[in-house]
Formats: sequence, structure tokens, C-alpha cells
Amino acid sequence: MTLLKRGIFIILITVCGLSLLAYSWTYTAEGRLDLPAAIIAKVATLSAEPLVLDLADVASERRKANAQMGAMLRQAPVTDAVTISDLQIPSSGHTMRVRQYRPSHTEALPFMLWMHGGGFWMGNQLEDWDGRIAALAADADIAIFSVDYRLAPEHPWPAAVDDSYEALLWLYTNADNLGLDAGRIAVGGGSAGGNLAAAVAIKARDENGPGISVQLLSVPVTDASDTTYPSDSAFAEGYVLTAQNIQAMVAAYIPNPADRLNPLASPLLAVSHAGLPPALIITAQYDPLRDEGEAYGEKLRQAGVPVQVIRYDGAIHGLMGSIGSMRDAHRAQVSLLKQSVGHRRTMLDE
Repeated sequence: MTLLKRGIFIILITVCGLSLLAYSWTYTAEGRLDLPAAIIAKVATLSAEPLVLDLADVASERRKANAQMGAMLRQAPVTDAVTISDLQIPSSGHTMRVRQYRPSHTEALPFMLWMHGGGFWMGNQLEDWDGRIAALAADADIAIFSVDYRLAPEHPWPAAVDDSYEALLWLYTNADNLGLDAGRIAVGGGSAGGNLAAAVAIKARDENGPGISVQLLSVPVTDASDTTYPSDSAFAEGYVLTAQNIQAMVAAYIPNPADRLNPLASPLLAVSHAGLPPALIITAQYDPLRDEGEAYGEKLRQAGVPVQVIRYDGAIHGLMGSIGSMRDAHRAQVSLLKQSVGHRRTMLDE
């Protein structure tokens, strides 16, 4: 065997071995992980360090976390079917940036208020989300406004809720000037943003605020209390989002344990869920937050709220690495937005 052939043979054997090793990571006690998700989870586990969110170090930690998240988010291409621009709006004595994604229309557009994910403490590089949000705005044919809400631990609860709700009020009040239809409003968000979207819907109901037609909650935090669910322990480690990190993020966002029982912190714990907007709730099989997200869907259903809960098997938190699941979730969101705030205003089927 020549030296070249021997080198090629060694490379092939190495590649096959690594492929088999990676494939073995997909096997779990709960079933099969999607292969890219399994690789992401394994790499995250190998490089994991306990998350510490204190005022002295959080800015540095946020820069690193945003860089890592952004590297994945920016892989999504940005469509040119929408115009992207920034607005500066007032909120609680400060000015807040809201990023606008707008299809080209002469008529008043339905719109959605979107709250980004990031554990209440990061994810605020709004430009990193352009690919995903612009695609949703273009495909659903609505305007989307992504809120740069204040972050913990510098600004603990309820700062993020206040910012999100005040953004909704400002958009509603200025809808005519912005070319928006104030009668067709959606709220949505992922992970921590799903928590904020649910909180905004509750706040709007309880304070006789703007009418919200639908809420899109993707892998949401719905219960920040000490209550535990089976998925908390089943996926406490090894699937990117860990139980320890969840505890650190909750402690930074809601330092007073008593506040974690407030429905604007834990929407699942609201006294009543009646009268809330129809909802689409997306969960992932290998996500510690899975069961509380699905429990929120059941609470809404028991209160007579039309709701659809979709669990994506093989996926981890955020559907990271599960391209097919992300595509299907996008389609489900687009479909519901078209039904609820689009030109055909039909209610979500139960």
C-alpha cells in the first residue's frame, strides 16, 4: 500500500469512527435525539461551566453568550422581502430599541410583538435574530416588532415585563401613524421571550389593554416557582439547558422568591386563564421546560381557550440542530398567524 493510499485509508477509518461515535450519542433512555442536536448537546456538555450571573461579571458573560448564540442564529439567511429598521420608544423613564420587520404594503398591517429568548439575561443582540424573524414576517405577511427589553440581573423582574407591555401600548397607540391595524395584534416569543409573551397577554387581559388575537409561545418558561416537573429531572444535564443554569437565571431575574408566584413571572400560576388569547405552544422532547410548557397548554384548554400544543420529538431546547422541527414549527406559526391576524380571520381550532 502506497503512503498516499495508507493516508486516505486512515482518514476514512477515522471519519467512520467519529461518525459512529456521534451516532451513538443519539441513543438515550427517552428515545432518539436528532443527530445534530446530539452533537450540539455533547459539545456543550464537554465545555460546560456553572453559570454565575452577578453584577460584577454579567457584562462579560453576556458578550460571550451572545457571541455563541449569534454564531448559530446568523446562519439563517435574511430575506429581502421585508424592510428592517429600528425604532426608539419610551418605556419607564428610559428609551428602548424596538426592531421592526415590515413587508411592503400600502394597507394597514397586522402586527406581532416579539420578545427574544436568552434566559432573561442575554440574547439582546437583536440583529442576530434577523434571519428567523424576517422570514416569519415575510411568510405570515405581518409586521413584527422585536423588543430590546431590559435584562437581569441589572434590571430584575418586572422590568422586562414592563418594557414588553409598554412597547405593546406604544405600538397600539401609534398604530395609525405606523400603518398598523390595531385590531389585529399577536404576541410571541421563545423561551424567556415566551414567558414574557404570556405575561403580556395576561397583563393586557387584566388591565383592559389592547385586544390580542393570538399568542405564540415557543419552548416557554411558564413556572418560575420551585415546583418541579418530570422533565426537570429527566433532562437536568446533558441537553444544553441545564437545571443548574435555569436556577441561576431565575435567581438573577426574580431574586425575591415570593415574586416567582406572581402570574406575570409564572403565567401557569394565574388564578384564572379564562379570556386569554388562543395559543400555539411549541415544546421539545429533550427540554427541561417541556412539561411546564405543556402544563400551560392544559391550563388554557381547561379555561376554554383554544390552544394547540406541538411537541417536537428528538429536539432539545430551542429546537437547536433539529432543522426539520424548526421548519415545521415555522410553518405552524405562519399558519396560525394567517388564520388569527391575517386576511382570513378565523379562530384557532381546539
